[in-house]
Amino acid sequence: MDDHTVAGRVVVILDAVARLGGGTSLAALTRATGLPKPTVRRIAADLVARGLLQRCEDGYRLGPHLLQLGVHAAEQQGLRGAVTPHIQDLFARTGEIVWASAFTDTTNAIVSHAFGSHRAADMRRPWPTAIRDAGFLASAVGKIVLADRPDLAAELRSHPLPRLTRYTPTNWAQVSRTIEGVRDGGVAIEHEQTMLGYSCIAARVLGRDGNAIGAIGIIGRTGSFVAERLTRPVLDAASAISRIVSTVSPDPPRLVSPTIDAEAAGQRSKSIEGAR
Repeated sequence: MDDHTVAGRVVVILDAVARLGGGTSLAALTRATGLPKPTVRRIAADLVARGLLQRCEDGYRLGPHLLQLGVHAAEQQGLRGAVTPHIQDLFARTGEIVWASAFTDTTNAIVSHAFGSHRAADMRRPWPTAIRDAGFLASAVGKIVLADRPDLAAELRSHPLPRLTRYTPTNWAQVSRTIEGVRDGGVAIEHEQTMLGYSCIAARVLGRDGNAIGAIGIIGRTGSFVAERLTRPVLDAASAISRIVSTVSPDPPRLVSPTIDAEAAGQRSKSIEGAR
């Protein structure tokens, strides 16, 4: 709500871009905030200059500086401190890429990871972070997000899933069965569905309110990676982290926005359409 302060209007605009999703036009942002169009344009331009927003083809999306702030926030909330020992344990056990991330409405932000020199090249490749990115939705952690966000799964069902590899599921009935398995077991596994040669296992980290606030996972080369053998260690790590976070952070961040209007749904569907 606009409280007629500069700080209040900044927050209103950032919240609206997060709610509407990537590619929020100036007109849509003006309608969503109720602010005068010149005011929205001026504040948005200032936020772009400071890295809090980013210009894109369709308008505005959340900027990279918010990712940095999110990492620091996760650390202050206790998430980074909670995951680090478990990441080190899993890395010592597997020698693979081990990571933990925190969720926002639109982003999957890595808060900690461990990997050896033999996986350094793999870490230089771009891993998808935007929650509505087709590459992210096909990943193990993407399936965790879809399992925890029935609103997002329902919204995207009307859009075809792009085939990233020959193993990528493009049938929503198949994806729905996978999501149900994630809800029941708390863990997701994918083999070469986002990129040939790579497999991943991930387990959800729960906040005090029972919603997923992040995930911990392991990525490796498919030829030597047996994800099923890692199910129990990854689940145990996620469970331990969830207990710590719930104790340290009385009000953990929620993955799901409290309200999502029809205009938001229309705006947010653009990113997956653009990936086709």
